[in-house]
Amino acid sequence: ASLEQSQTVLQSIVDSAPVRVFWKARDLRYLGCNPAFAKDSGLDDPRAIVGKDDFQLGWANEAERYRSDDRHVIDTGVPRINYEEPQTTPDGGTIWLRSSKVPLRDRDGTIFGVLGIYDDITERKEAREALQKSEARFHSLFASMTEGVALHEIVRSSDGRAADYRIVDVNP
Repeated sequence: ASLEQSQTVLQSIVDSAPVRVFWKARDLRYLGCNPAFAKDSGLDDPRAIVGKDDFQLGWANEAERYRSDDRHVIDTGVPRINYEEPQTTPDGGTIWLRSSKVPLRDRDGTIFGVLGIYDDITERKEAREALQKSEARFHSLFASMTEGVALHEIVRSSDGRAADYRIVDVNP
């Protein structure tokens, strides 16, 4: 009963996690995943992923890259943490992920697979790219102005009053 309760709690945690979670065996076939990962893969039930590999899922275009990462983690035992990568969605779109993978070890320390998690950072990545483009446009405009322009920063005294200013940038 205690083991069953422990397994139920662990499954509840994995299923409720606000990230996608999956785990694979050494042969790089899926052993399981949480509902969010199943949804991303186009499956209605997390149990449907068991035994599949990346070539059988919506992201077959990225399968070689994903499997290479998995194999490296399994072969070296070195985790791969917080890296960005694209993923093809079931409808053919592309999303961006922040992924991490760690080796799965048994009681003896032998690696038997890989555990991966990721979250969808598409909106954040698109916002960052839009900000970079906006900054580039501003800088281009700033640099091409025929009038002299200086950007200042106010320096405040310890009581919060404006005490001085510092030139931060000037155009050519």
